Amino acid sequence: MVSPFILSTASADRAYFTKGCAKYNFALSCVFGIKVAPPERTNFKKDEVVLLYPTDTVVNVNDIARKYNLKMKSKILLSSVKTGMVVADTKGKNPLHLSKVINKQEEDVSSGTNNTFKTATVSYRKGYPIDDMGVRKVHETTKGLGTTICMIDTPVDIYHPTLSGALIETLDLVKYDPNNNDAMLHGTSVAGVLVSQNKFIGVAPKAKLYAISAFSGTKNKPSQLEGTSSNIAKAIDSCIQHDVDIINLSFTGGRDSLVEKLVKKAIEKGITVIAAGGNGGNTGSTIYPAQIPGVLATTAVGADNKLFDMADKGTYIDYAAPGVNILTIAPKGKYKIATGTSFASAHLSGIAALLRSKGYTDIDALFSKSATDLGKPGRDQEFGEGLVSARNALALFKTIK
Repeated sequence: MVSPFILSTASADRAYFTKGCAKYNFALSCVFGIKVAPPERTNFKKDEVVLLYPTDTVVNVNDIARKYNLKMKSKILLSSVKTGMVVADTKGKNPLHLSKVINKQEEDVSSGTNNTFKTATVSYRKGYPIDDMGVRKVHETTKGLGTTICMIDTPVDIYHPTLSGALIETLDLVKYDPNNNDAMLHGTSVAGVLVSQNKFIGVAPKAKLYAISAFSGTKNKPSQLEGTSSNIAKAIDSCIQHDVDIINLSFTGGRDSLVEKLVKKAIEKGITVIAAGGNGGNTGSTIYPAQIPGVLATTAVGADNKLFDMADKGTYIDYAAPGVNILTIAPKGKYKIATGTSFASAHLSGIAALLRSKGYTDIDALFSKSATDLGKPGRDQEFGEGLVSARNALALFKTIK
């Protein structure tokens, strides 16, 4: 709750406040006419910076690291955007302050914080029938064969019985304990919605799944999953290099220029990018990567077509999909009933795979024309264009083919 004596904004848009003090930039708050700097953000790794440099120039990042007393932890080429990336240990220095110094003093290298993202799931309850989307009817025509979905998430328990027979390739960017079920839970559950061979769970069971683990458990808090912008950037770059059809991003975080750059490149390449709309219960939300132009931002509804009560709302929401009380899988051969926009995103990605397997690439246009309007007439910030149906989308595709 905002104090009545303090005016502040979390928006990245430029804004001014004039009551009680002179106009000033959005990055300050007004307290009785006094300019007060807001608290520094904390959604980043506390001991790391990311160094970026164009690969078409000669840059000695080792010299840069020595100059600022950094310990290089990893170095990778993001081929799709012709950018070199180094993740470095700051050796106790504040990453925000250090990045400002580097950006001010260096011409060929830019620096930023290694920002963190969270998986977009919240709870477990009672089951949503997959038939409500017409998925099993569409399976008579296609099950997604010939398409590839890239999922950036936690590690996946690929030995789950319902994933036997699924075509899955994995890439691990994080270390994890295979005996820690929490570390694999989110990714396994999302993978289940995408490609499980169980006819009541998997939306696109014949699609190939390229599962990249970029999220890991927080030390001493194994159920709290976190991914960094550097690992997410590596993952998206790998998706692009693998020429995938769809990228599923069932996570949320703040705006990050590196991640945004990679996402835009994927969209430019013709990849359908789908993201979770967020579970904060906020109106006018600024959730990323769902906010990135061209990304299909997905909110969650239940079998009654009512909005998930903790779903974020905003003009960025594009579509609604099942995300409340979803039957899916869990590590060690188990099953779960899951809720969250993570699973709405996965459902939308699965339906996109079904459609792309039939040769249709303009998924946004097809969804927009076939979605069932919910809430207020027309597009709104709760449901976007409306509820997507696999049956309706395929039927429309057949009429315009």
